[in-house]
Amino acid sequence: MNDNTWSARVERAAAGLALAAVGGLLLLAAGTAVDVLLRYAFASPIRGFVDIASLTGAVLLAACFPYVLVSRTNISVDILGRSLGRGFKTTLDRFAALVTAAFFALMAWQYVHFALEMHETSQLIPVLRWPVWPWWSAVALLIVLAAAGAALTVWKRMPEDNGNG
Repeated sequence: MNDNTWSARVERAAAGLALAAVGGLLLLAAGTAVDVLLRYAFASPIRGFVDIASLTGAVLLAACFPYVLVSRTNISVDILGRSLGRGFKTTLDRFAALVTAAFFALMAWQYVHFALEMHETSQLIPVLRWPVWPWWSAVALLIVLAAAGAALTVWKRMPEDNGNG
């Protein structure tokens, strides 16, 4: 399988993951509306919803990162690159991709460390008393995948001598 086919498959998988996450975020928003309605209309909120919503939100938002990075739809400002010419813009794009990959690799390392710490200290969510480490482990895994996607974009932006074309 050539690099373009592999890259397209990674992008499709990341898009599917992001689409599922957006669906989950919509369900979370609906749950929040129901919780607020129950809270104010009947003084009876959904027990533990705030705990679950905060952790679920973190997982669902992290699930969007890989797609943003592999599809290169993150925000960029290229006024300087355009004004200094195409060669300079390409160099700036490569540098930005490298910095982004390094940032997400650092973030992945920190989230893995955090999830392990949550496991070792047996942290629980306050109301339901569920362990938090599985949630943060999911976030860590998704950020690791995002870092890998960011590294893929660095690879794709390298000059032709990397065999990519």
